[in-house]
Amino acid sequence: MTETVSDRFRGRRIVVAIYLAVVALAGVFGASVGVLLPVESGRDIQQASFAGAEFAVTPLNFAIYGIVMVGVSLGVLLLAVRFVSRFDDESVDEG
Repeated sequence: MTETVSDRFRGRRIVVAIYLAVVALAGVFGASVGVLLPVESGRDIQQASFAGAEFAVTPLNFAIYGIVMVGVSLGVLLLAVRFVSRFDDESVDEG
């Protein structure tokens, strides 16, 4: 049996690929915010705080923040969808 393009890129693989692309894009956007924030604000911003934690305004810190926040948020949603789909009678698990 020959493998077609639709057989190779289906289901779980394409969802994981999109997930990784979105998480990488969040890192790029975070790094760009870390570069542009001190410049565009007109002030010398050294520290930022979120939920009581303070951290330095650097491209690396903002990239890590973007990756972690988007990765965890989307990861929880994807795991919830996978869990709920186990109880769907019409769901097809491609293992």
